[in-house]
Amino acid sequence: MTRLQSSGWNMRKFFTGSMSQRSSESSEKSDTAVVQLIDPPRRSPATPIEGRLAAALKKSGREVSVANLVKSVAADLYTEELHKGAGVLDIGLLGDRLFNADIIRELKAGDGILWEIKPDQEIL
Repeated sequence: MTRLQSSGWNMRKFFTGSMSQRSSESSEKSDTAVVQLIDPPRRSPATPIEGRLAAALKKSGREVSVANLVKSVAADLYTEELHKGAGVLDIGLLGDRLFNADIIRELKAGDGILWEIKPDQEIL
């Protein structure tokens, strides 16, 4: 029994470390950057996540920090998936951070096409 308990602790430690490592890699740029829609965009959003990002930026009507934008879109996607019934899967344990990597990847892919990601210093 003790052996199982210690391996469970190691698994929790493993998963916690892997999740925090992903978020720290992506948070370097997000702490000092803002996003603004390009008007007019060079193309329309091609993926559902791009559509969510564009809608969130349009709704704000101004520049938004990358961290706040990712957090907002991740919460929306998480809520939508829970309504579809994903709560019975592991998504209920992971929370909205499950979507952060995909959102950041889509955000970087749309930079210069749908929106512009600028370092915070340019605005000041």
